[in-house]
Amino acid sequence: MIIAANQMISILLQKEFPTLRYLPLHGYNVTYSKKKWMLPLDILAQIPKIRTAIRSEHQWLQQVIEEYQLDLVISDNRYGLYTAKIPCVFITHQLQIQVPQSSFLQKIINRLNHRYISKFTTCLVPDYEVDKMSGYLSAATGLTNITYIGNLSRFTQTKQPAPVYDLLVLLSGPEPQRSLLENLLLDQIQHTNLKTYVVRGKPGSLDKSIGSTNSTIVNHLSSSELQTVIASSAIVICRSGYSSIMDLIKLNRHAILIPTPGQTEQEYLASYLADKNWFMTCNQEDISLKSLVDKYSNHTFSRFPAWALEQYKIELRKILA
Repeated sequence: MIIAANQMISILLQKEFPTLRYLPLHGYNVTYSKKKWMLPLDILAQIPKIRTAIRSEHQWLQQVIEEYQLDLVISDNRYGLYTAKIPCVFITHQLQIQVPQSSFLQKIINRLNHRYISKFTTCLVPDYEVDKMSGYLSAATGLTNITYIGNLSRFTQTKQPAPVYDLLVLLSGPEPQRSLLENLLLDQIQHTNLKTYVVRGKPGSLDKSIGSTNSTIVNHLSSSELQTVIASSAIVICRSGYSSIMDLIKLNRHAILIPTPGQTEQEYLASYLADKNWFMTCNQEDISLKSLVDKYSNHTFSRFPAWALEQYKIELRKILA
């Protein structure tokens, strides 16, 4: 097995799978404007750059197939990793990409999205046809090569232990928003008596201290360590990235979601899941930690549906057989 990824992702995966071969593959490097009214123009301006990157990785794949004699390609949202030579599987929950303030641009983006997805042998969608985790994002409208595989999480279901920490903060995502949220929360944590665990989402960086005896701050945790900390925390605050949401659902954990400003997908997911009463949400600029903790502690969430949380294994076995 070979994994192709950018440097940051490779560093993370090598800690989990140290014996595999890794190849460098640059990402699309999409950026988001801080000003919401600029987002449609910002996205439109980046389409040529993204399409160039897709063509480049498509050509790269043809060479890699010949050099390493590959039998199967599994692409995690990498649109250029298709070929007619061998089966190619695309994995995404974003069948319908959300574009703010521009239905016209959204139609253009999704026409391109569907065109690329249709080039793959099949598209595996980590969601359910009924009681969707990602709402309209995973609607298969206009696509025929779709298979829903349910929740896709690295975690395993375990019994819920008694809380060790009052609050767990999981930081992630692109800069500068990751650091802005970190600084905002750490500043407020100092003025509470909450026993807090903070995962900064910065593997390889130096540890950080805020001078509080009640706080533990680490840069990164392995999957098993992270699962233990999530299960041992009374309240979880994190971004509304889809991988985080699937992990929390797998562990039957509700949480407070803080969408990354300007990331339309996260803003949509946070709103959709809050409307379902499966999670709470708060905009980054409106965070008042004490108020959020009080609200969460007195809130009654709706139960998650009785999803088949191991369904993905069946579909993956079919592909790998």
